[in-house]
Amino acid sequence: MPAPKKVLFSEAQIAKRLDALASQILKDYKGKRMLCLVVLRGGFFFASDLIRRIAALEPELDFVRLTSYVGAKSSGAPLFRGQLPNCSGYDVLVIEDLVDTGTTLSALDEAIRAQGPRSLKYAVAVDKRARRKVKFDCDYVAFDLERDAFLVGYGMDIEGKHRTLPDIREAE
Repeated sequence: MPAPKKVLFSEAQIAKRLDALASQILKDYKGKRMLCLVVLRGGFFFASDLIRRIAALEPELDFVRLTSYVGAKSSGAPLFRGQLPNCSGYDVLVIEDLVDTGTTLSALDEAIRAQGPRSLKYAVAVDKRARRKVKFDCDYVAFDLERDAFLVGYGMDIEGKHRTLPDIREAE
């Protein structure tokens, strides 16, 4: 499967948005007991770059695995794989590659809030509001995408392919 050619967000655009998000996060979390909770697998690339930019906060780091995708389609039913880390008493920042229908992050939000974090915010690389089925707002958004498009690269994949592209592209 050849890599899609249509680049929506370049490496340079991603880096610029990461710098801006990190600047705001550094201000918002200064002096707080921060836990960065990375949603694997897609969120890994975005999280890695963002966490390095906010290293001065000395955030704790943990991971959660959940998905609602089967191939290129969302099943609509989030599936947790493994146990959710303890978020009680932390100022939690969930880092994810993208939010589209909102069902996956909504389920995660409910599970985290049940643990009693001090605060809970979300950072996403791409917010696709065109596919939203559940009201869900993110606090830090690198890119808004107003139309429905399947994305690959920078952690996002289609059937396990194209995750390592350095930019974000539209799958054809």
